[in-house]
Amino acid sequence: MRFTVQGFSSPDVVVYAITSEAPVIEGKRLKDTAGEWGSATWFRSLDKGTSLLALGMGAKEKLGLEAVRAAAGVAARELIKEQAASVEVDLEAVRQLPAFAEEGDGLVSAFVEGWMLGAYSFDKYKSKKPKATSAGVFIRGKGSGLAEAIRRGQIRASGTALARDLGNEPANELYPLALARIVMERFEMLPVQVGVYRGDGLEEEGLHGLKAVGKGSSREPALIELRYCSDPALPLTALIGKGITFDTGGINVKTAANFSNMRIDMGGAAAVIGAVDILARSGASANVVAMIAAAENGIDGQAMLPGDVIRYANGTTVQVGNTDAEGRLVLADALLRASRLGASRIVDIATLTASCVSALGTSLAGVLGTGGLPQQLMQLGLACGDRVWELPLEDSYDEWLKSAYADVSNVPQVPYGGAITAALFLRRFVDKRAAWAHIDMAGTNEALATRGYTPEGATGFGARLLADFAASPCMTPVQAK
Repeated sequence: MRFTVQGFSSPDVVVYAITSEAPVIEGKRLKDTAGEWGSATWFRSLDKGTSLLALGMGAKEKLGLEAVRAAAGVAARELIKEQAASVEVDLEAVRQLPAFAEEGDGLVSAFVEGWMLGAYSFDKYKSKKPKATSAGVFIRGKGSGLAEAIRRGQIRASGTALARDLGNEPANELYPLALARIVMERFEMLPVQVGVYRGDGLEEEGLHGLKAVGKGSSREPALIELRYCSDPALPLTALIGKGITFDTGGINVKTAANFSNMRIDMGGAAAVIGAVDILARSGASANVVAMIAAAENGIDGQAMLPGDVIRYANGTTVQVGNTDAEGRLVLADALLRASRLGASRIVDIATLTASCVSALGTSLAGVLGTGGLPQQLMQLGLACGDRVWELPLEDSYDEWLKSAYADVSNVPQVPYGGAITAALFLRRFVDKRAAWAHIDMAGTNEALATRGYTPEGATGFGARLLADFAASPCMTPVQAK
């Protein structure tokens, strides 16, 4: 589907956004449930004229941009099934609501974003693919900013779709160096510099955690580094993603009957790559270094063993208490590198712990950190749809990570507080002068069923959140408090 700034003389379909309080289109009073969120009520033309689609947006008091995105996703799938060639969208019933009084063209951007993401499908490996549609879509409205609003929504959807594509790829197609190749090709024509550290380069850069995790696989690990700087006067922001392209658990092998979804254990890496794509294509004012710690956690005769000790570049020694807690081992390398590069703001994102899923479920990621970043990320997440919730960095839990023969263990001695102790482990590798946040997205990286603008599969969670964060002003010390 393609969006246009020109209307149609006789569109195949007109979509009307309606609320549950006023389920009315073109003077027709609909049933009360027609305005409920997710409802799609058709009035089909019998003479090949224009059909109408009433799109339920829900109650006025609950309406926000996220509800608009979700409803747009529902509409997109309805129109794909309809195979309409021309579509017009009327948002006037919601445009006038107080909730959107200050949004300007943000309403249009959100609708475009939700529409495109709702229409997303990953059918690359399907023998029978659904019929493609090339419908033109026009959003009714006035103002000179319509084209730019559409463009913003398309860029954000494209970056998120990129993250979804990466997450959905199977491990036999997406391994560390394959991921590096995809990144280089994606950013070849954009103002993004890409570097890849592998082989002896990992040793030279002191990336010992990445080497340890990756040595159990025939597919070598790599650190993929991206630089986007449109304003070098800005403080450096580091975005770090866990890029475990498949996680067997290592010697502490996973025992689930089916853990195919471990191909999405690089969801954090996908989010970071999608974020850089959004920043570069939108021309955002930012100074960013992004790092992907990519490895496959496999099992062979060379694999990392429980009880091994890893010595990191800052001298910290880590006992490998469990090889299935490998994500934090590779993130530690990237955190140290971000500090060496002088980053004043650092955010790492990872599918890290089942504990976070138990605490927050699948709609919210956990965030922990310092310098006011968790609160800032919570606010940004509410606006963009990638929602996070702050968990405490409880210092007293740090003793649970003690080791009898190394500085620290990568897993706690107790079976609880896992999301917090994982963050406490990572904090050891962050420069105390930098503001830092850790996002645990273990529960939000995959959708088990289609809903709103999120089809089943990898969600692309975090791409929009990280892009918005990187483009946001640095907080002052007073704001951070």
